Amino acid sequence: MMLSNCCATLRIMKFRTKTLLILTTAFLLNCNGKQNQTEKRIEKIAEVKTDSIVKATASIKEESKSEITRPCDFRILKETDSLLQLNTELDEQDYLKFIVNMRIDCANNVEYSQWNNELIFKMLEKRPKMFVTFLSRFSTKTRSNEKTDFILKELRNPIHDGIELNKILNRLGEITTVDSRLKELVYASINKAIEKNK
Repeated sequence: MMLSNCCATLRIMKFRTKTLLILTTAFLLNCNGKQNQTEKRIEKIAEVKTDSIVKATASIKEESKSEITRPCDFRILKETDSLLQLNTELDEQDYLKFIVNMRIDCANNVEYSQWNNELIFKMLEKRPKMFVTFLSRFSTKTRSNEKTDFILKELRNPIHDGIELNKILNRLGEITTVDSRLKELVYASINKAIEKNK
């Protein structure tokens, strides 16, 4: 009897093991199907998120385009010109504001570019050391020579003959600056303007 109880227990254990094995296999097969469904859901979510990111990026690009293409602002030019006409002593803030707000992208706006060109020469003549110093600081801080190159080009091409280039050159020659290389570039640009106008 004991042997028959043992055999019965063994059969029950085998049955349970087979049942457990069948259930585990079924579960794994079922999970595999769900995994595919889950993967498909994740892919759909990723597509939606990617579309959202692409749309947001396009929106940001459009917003920045409108910023970049803003109209040329004459306020700083007007303010600087008014101070010069009143023979006011321009301070560091005035030079900094003028250089920082100079719009290179407005070079094709005739009125803006002519007025800007004239003011570059006037400010350089008024306080050459401060002009060179702030131009140098701006280039160093922004790690860009774009504005410096633009100003040097403007200095080589004065807008009219009424600008006293020799006077500016003499004043520039009398100063000492921390950035002697920039001073020499400014000096050379004005020299080229003088040679052109001979």
